Amino acid sequence: MRAAVLRETPLLIGLLTLIGLETTHLLDWLLLQPALPVLTGLALLSLLVLLMARGVAHHADQLAEQLGEPLGTLVLTGSVIVIELALIASTMLTGESNPTLARDSMFSVLMIVLTGVKGMTLIVAARVQRQGRTQPMQPEDLASVNQSGSSAYINLITTISVLALVLPNFSQDSLEANYSLPINWLLTFVSISLYGIFLRGQVGRYRNLFIDTTQPQASGTLSLAEGPMEDPTLSHGPQGSILHSGVLMAAGLLVLVLIAESMGSLIETGINDLGLPSSLGGLLVGVLVVAPEALNALQAAGKGELQRSLNTLYGSSLSTLCLTVPAVLAIGEFTGTDVILGLDPLESVLLVLTLVLVRPISGRVSEMDGLMLLTVGVVWVALQVVS
Repeated sequence: MRAAVLRETPLLIGLLTLIGLETTHLLDWLLLQPALPVLTGLALLSLLVLLMARGVAHHADQLAEQLGEPLGTLVLTGSVIVIELALIASTMLTGESNPTLARDSMFSVLMIVLTGVKGMTLIVAARVQRQGRTQPMQPEDLASVNQSGSSAYINLITTISVLALVLPNFSQDSLEANYSLPINWLLTFVSISLYGIFLRGQVGRYRNLFIDTTQPQASGTLSLAEGPMEDPTLSHGPQGSILHSGVLMAAGLLVLVLIAESMGSLIETGINDLGLPSSLGGLLVGVLVVAPEALNALQAAGKGELQRSLNTLYGSSLSTLCLTVPAVLAIGEFTGTDVILGLDPLESVLLVLTLVLVRPISGRVSEMDGLMLLTVGVVWVALQVVS
């Protein structure tokens, strides 16, 4: 009991901090201070966010074990995307007009998740796989993933990201890097429909494509050839435990993201005081927002559950693309706000390179696969700093 209370201490501190930021002028006072106090406050808030993210990852891990794969990881990615959409929508409706807001948000999430976090995940999983081995690694000794499920994820991520972030630059039915209204509505329909069909297959008939290939099928399930599978949640932990973990995870996510959003002006002030480019602020906020999913993926990889890590990372990227694009296009149309989807040429090249590297060639991965992705991520961050 005492350990459980101590584990939720970051959430309680985060809740009190959020109340303080919203009801006092502490943040306004801090913004007027020199660089050192600003950076100190930013460091303390970042540490709190990371501690809360660790708690969120813990509850997400419990849900994944209680609900089974892939349903367990869908809970975490679903919670994050709902909050992310709420933040983007509130900014578009109440903040200054920023036509590239959605584009920059989606691209940042893709690069953070698919290069930095996935690169570290592959390295961790590969090292766990070779622990205790004294002989040279054979192909069958490498960390394995379910290639069919990973390919399904990457195919859909590639399709939507190219249609939404690259192709608008070459469209001739609009003067800006965007589509005309009929094409935008078509893109909205396609994104939502494909995502819905994908989720239905992932938790239903094609569930086996998204679990570890070495994991035995749950008792009472049928193979794909034999017909639909039974609900995996029926054989797991009590509903009270699932509800408890789900409520604490959702509360932690909400407080975490709201604190990260409140830190936006603090990050901007600190960056300006240090003479760094403003684009770096969006990167830092993005890192804090995806921290729960990143920690959950790394935690699963440390247990040797690479497929669950990839389900979390790919699911986050896919939901960001398929749900953010329709939401932003609809808000932009109804409020008269300009929306620019097409990436700059440099970002387009980096996105295409990332999509090539994340595509699974075989069902086995090594540390080299992770290092290549990390290299792309480091170069992207460096370009954000010097641009």
